[in-house]
Amino acid sequence: MSAASLPRTSPRAAARPGARALDTGTRRFKSQSVIDALGQKIISGKLAPGEILPTEAELSRRHGISRPSLREGLRALALKGLVEARTRRGTAIKDKQHWNVLDPDVLRWYAATAPDPGFLLDLHDVRTIFEPAAARLAAARASPDEILAIEEAFQAMASSLPDDVEACCLHDLSFHERIVLATGNRLLIRFAATIRMALLAAFRLSSDARASYQNSLAEHWAVAMAIRRRSPDEADTAMRQLLAGTARDFAPVYGGQPRGKSSPRRRSQTAKSEGRRS
Repeated sequence: MSAASLPRTSPRAAARPGARALDTGTRRFKSQSVIDALGQKIISGKLAPGEILPTEAELSRRHGISRPSLREGLRALALKGLVEARTRRGTAIKDKQHWNVLDPDVLRWYAATAPDPGFLLDLHDVRTIFEPAAARLAAARASPDEILAIEEAFQAMASSLPDDVEACCLHDLSFHERIVLATGNRLLIRFAATIRMALLAAFRLSSDARASYQNSLAEHWAVAMAIRRRSPDEADTAMRQLLAGTARDFAPVYGGQPRGKSSPRRRSQTAKSEGRRS
């Protein structure tokens, strides 16, 4: 067969698969901007459950994106349980009970917004369920290197105070993460990684609320020492006391909040919180 008889592929057709992939990637990048913008407003309470979003045309204009990119963003928010399309009514914000609070984006938005007392108290409930058990397992299973890593995180916490509270919070997070790692339980490790940003936000808030760091440091050290002594019962008890101390720090601000719900005054408190925290 001569070269002249071979079928020809136009440059436009040859480039089509790559161009299509580039277009898809660009649309996803643009849709992420609307996902973040709307997701943050929903989590912060600026868009309330039951509220109907503006039309596609209006949202596209506001966010400077095409309708296909907008629809992709709305589909992503729907998968997170934040919105739903209603026939002849538009896209509505769903009730909080439907939100996927373990979704990484949702947790990131919670961490970035003004504190939601109900969410923080729910998080504390979860910590009370799994962290004493994690400390118990770590006391039984931790390797010598893992015990040293836990103690190093504590020492870094103590060294950060009182001058660098943010560094203390990061080392506090590391302390708890290293205890979970020492359990060797892959599901527990993955779960702790999932809620990492929410935990860090909680540590920052408890640090702000705390009148003294000495009690907190003593409670953390008691957990580390119980793990070093290979005493599961002591580790469990020490972790419960540490978490009780966290609840004590939160109590003056959040102690009267209903569980699993936001404060009815949350919107008015948002401005105060934003003014108080940088």
